[in-house]
Amino acid sequence: MTGIDWEGGLTADDLVGVETALCEHGVLAVAAAGMRPDQHVQLAGHFGEFEHHEFFRNQGEGFEHITVLDSDLGDRANLWHVDEQFLERPPMVTLTHAIQLPSWGGDTSFISLHAAYDGLSPNMREYLDGLVAVHDLAMVAEMMWQGGGCDAQRVADDIAKGKQATHPVVITHPVNGRRAVYVSPTYTRFIQGVPRLEAETILGFLYAHVQKPEYGYRHRWEPGDLLIWDNRSVMHQAAYDFGERRVMHRISVLPPG
Repeated sequence: MTGIDWEGGLTADDLVGVETALCEHGVLAVAAAGMRPDQHVQLAGHFGEFEHHEFFRNQGEGFEHITVLDSDLGDRANLWHVDEQFLERPPMVTLTHAIQLPSWGGDTSFISLHAAYDGLSPNMREYLDGLVAVHDLAMVAEMMWQGGGCDAQRVADDIAKGKQATHPVVITHPVNGRRAVYVSPTYTRFIQGVPRLEAETILGFLYAHVQKPEYGYRHRWEPGDLLIWDNRSVMHQAAYDFGERRVMHRISVLPPG
C-alpha cells in the first residue's frame, strides 16, 4: 500500500483507507520509511486501545506502547500463531515497523483463517460449530523444554502466570462477518468436552489444512515496511533463517472491552 505522505502527516482519509483495506484483506504492507514513532502511535490509536506488553522492552517514556523486538536479544516468532491467544482479550490488530533488517531472510508468512474456514467441507464446519478450545502461554515453554531450550522450572513459571483463555474454535469477525478457524499449534492446548484422541486428531487436521499454500502469503521485508495484520483473520510466522540483527517496532491494539 502506498500513497501516505508521512512528511505531510496522516489524514483522516489515510486512517479510514487503512482500516477499510485491512478489513478486506487481513494483512497490509505499507511503505512507511518516513513514518515517525508518533505517527505509528497515531495510526494504531485509530483502531482502539493500546496493549502495554509485559514481556518485551519498549521505546520508553511517551512511547511505552511501542514494543521493541530485537533478534540479538532472542526475540523471535518462528512458530505459527495468532498473537496472544492465551489472553481473554487477544490483540485484534498488530502494526509492526521494520527498523533494521538482515541482508537476507526473516520473511513473515501469513495464513488467511477466513479462506481456511471457507475451504472446509460442510460436514467439518458443522462439527466445529460451537466447540471451544483452551489456549495456554506455557505451551511455548513446554516445546522449548522438549527441545532442550529451557528447563522444567521455566515451564512451571509460565504455568504459574495463569495465561490461559478459552475461545471458540471458529470465530466470526465482528466487522466483515466472515468466519475464521481460530486455533494454532503454538497456543491451543485442547478442545473442551472432546475426548483427547478425537481432539488431537481434529486439531492435527486443522493445522495441516490451514497451511495449504493457497491460503498463504509470504512477505519479504523492505526497509521501512509497516505490516498491519488483523489477528481475527490471519495466523503468522516469522522465519528465523538469518544471522544478522533484525529489529522491529510493534504496537498491538486490543478489542473493545
